[in-house]
Amino acid sequence: MNTRKRKKSNWELKGAFDIQELPQVLVLDILSRLSIKALYSCRSVCKDWLHIIHGSEFARIQLRRPPISILIKTSQRARAQRKLDLIQIAAGSGMRVERMRFSPMNVLPVHPVAAVELINSSNGLLCIRQCMNYRFLYVCNPILGEYIRIPDYNSLVDFVALGFSTRNNEYKILQTSYYSDYDFELDAMIYTIGKSKVWRSIGKRPRSCRGGRIPFNSFLHGGIHWISDHDNPPSSIQCFDFEREEFRQLQLPLLNKYNGLRLGVLKGSLYLCVFEGDDRKCDLWVMKNYGVQQSWTKFCVIEHMYPSALNMYEPVMFLSDVEILMASDKFVLSYNLVTKRLEKTRILRTRSQFLAFGYYPCFVSLHDVANGEKVQRIRNNDKFESLLSEGRNVYADLINSSFIERLIKDVLARLGFRV
Repeated sequence: MNTRKRKKSNWELKGAFDIQELPQVLVLDILSRLSIKALYSCRSVCKDWLHIIHGSEFARIQLRRPPISILIKTSQRARAQRKLDLIQIAAGSGMRVERMRFSPMNVLPVHPVAAVELINSSNGLLCIRQCMNYRFLYVCNPILGEYIRIPDYNSLVDFVALGFSTRNNEYKILQTSYYSDYDFELDAMIYTIGKSKVWRSIGKRPRSCRGGRIPFNSFLHGGIHWISDHDNPPSSIQCFDFEREEFRQLQLPLLNKYNGLRLGVLKGSLYLCVFEGDDRKCDLWVMKNYGVQQSWTKFCVIEHMYPSALNMYEPVMFLSDVEILMASDKFVLSYNLVTKRLEKTRILRTRSQFLAFGYYPCFVSLHDVANGEKVQRIRNNDKFESLLSEGRNVYADLINSSFIERLIKDVLARLGFRV
């Protein structure tokens, strides 16, 4: 075995330099480690960087290590309901955050006076609905300002969700709907982006699947997961498999009496928050082996949570191996698995109630997945589009800036280069 330590490179960054001195694979690696805001600025540095950031290879690399981010949707003031706040947390920063606001004026494809309903997310793409007219359904990438409007569908919808089929590299939308308030059997329909542009029936949805809230982050192993309110108490977890286009069930762990459940995905595993009568305490269960009931493990017990007005607390995401971000409708908290302490954070300061979701922004262009479907753009990208086709490289004027140089030095140092 080779036990020699890897030597640090003597490559040094001194003053202005030609970006073409760096191998493209290194540029890709550097850029993929930057924050979303920094990448917005880097698109203006030169045509080479613009092409890289908008390329499919960069999107794949960035998707493998997405930034730690949450989406915030304020749920009280009418004007605030039209906006989403993306909050990116810098790794190892002591809660240093960067904020971006998405609204109908820049990236959200809804009417300027309409509220936005977040449905769910798959691979960084959002499925959203315009609340003033439920027939307006969109799949969008707010980072790029691109969206696809899904054709009109039945307005009597029980639920709708976005998913992805890895087998065919296709994004699909599931909806179940009824034709009157007296229908007990619901039609299940699928819309495949880029295929025939029509909804197609896949039969009836099982009665046991009816009702329930689709969690924003519940897509795992090709399916979405939720807890139906058809049975009380619930007897199983419902799932729709986008690969096979069929409904199925997963077994819950063996639980004592409880008054609330929250389901989602954390670190590639299904989790279940179980509240046993006290909203300030919950048991966090994790399914370590997907689909195997015996693999449900009580991961930890979270106690001493602050009282909440409406919603129970639920995990948003891991900040580190020992720190979990928790949220309700009033607080965003950090729970340390080692010290077992729950602390307030400065991630969000608002008097309004809100919803918080773990979100993994991406640079996947809808043009790469649309298969001929019409892709529209809201953001005015004329400046960047012109760089793609004409004009001179501008990095000679910008590369000396302390901002760009600091970014490059920081990433190169983390990669082991001497800078």
